[in-house]
Amino acid sequence: MQIDASSFAKVTITSALYCGTNPHYVLAVAQLRSGLTDTNNGNEIGPFRLTQVQYNQYCTDTEFDYNFVPEDINSWYMQIPVFALMAHRAFDAFALSNDRNPTAAELYVQQWPAAPSQNLAADLTTALTDTARLVDPAAEAIIGDPAPPLTLPDSHSQPPGPSSGPLNLSGFKGARLEMARRIQTAFANAGFGKFQQAAALANAVAESSLNPNAHAAVGEDSWGLFQLNRNGGLGQGHNPADLVNPDTNISIVLTEAKKYREFVSAPSIDRAVSAFVRDVERPADIGGQIVKRTKIAQTYLT
Repeated sequence: MQIDASSFAKVTITSALYCGTNPHYVLAVAQLRSGLTDTNNGNEIGPFRLTQVQYNQYCTDTEFDYNFVPEDINSWYMQIPVFALMAHRAFDAFALSNDRNPTAAELYVQQWPAAPSQNLAADLTTALTDTARLVDPAAEAIIGDPAPPLTLPDSHSQPPGPSSGPLNLSGFKGARLEMARRIQTAFANAGFGKFQQAAALANAVAESSLNPNAHAAVGEDSWGLFQLNRNGGLGQGHNPADLVNPDTNISIVLTEAKKYREFVSAPSIDRAVSAFVRDVERPADIGGQIVKRTKIAQTYLT
């Protein structure tokens, strides 16, 4: 059965951004392997042609809070988040072994080492071309405008990088501009690139609207730019006077962010935001906040 391409693309945008995986790659693999159909080929099931063994390996995951069950393999919309995680893990494995990020074709081979190689690059490029039209409308429907650049022109491409120069802070004025500059400068001085700077800034905007004196006291005791929670969060062991000092607040978050290789080496804004939200900030509704904060971060890269 043919899957509605627009619906498939929208679920892909949400699931891929949650995992920090390129959505266009996910769409292209489904196109390449099944023609975006919810059919089976022997023991290979659904749009990604996953085996039950492959699905079972990734359908539960504590880091991403996945609790799918083996029977979910038969639902195409439940295959998408699991495959996005599979691609995420394969990306990390390649980067760890090769000390660089994979191209789309290299990521595919990392996932399916036995894949015929003679026409793979050309076939994957065709699949990327055929699905490119789906990416921007789905991203705009889910994220809004502007959406981050997500399309890959061919199988030899990596996720697109940011423009040159500093972040675009034109939307800030006065005291908020000063706080934005402090966050950008602190992360830049620590060696982080524009993706990480924008991800950190977007999180501070979402948490406190860049108010260094912000305090949330209902169900938590969170203070400052990044709303550091004294009840079991990054604010534990610190007094409020320290946490409302913007430089101290930023320093605590910066120290925590350096612990996570996925954030440190993030090759795209969606991956940087996903890692920061999941590993550093950890708000409620992580999936929804990743989508929201990706949209915010993108405005600083234009």
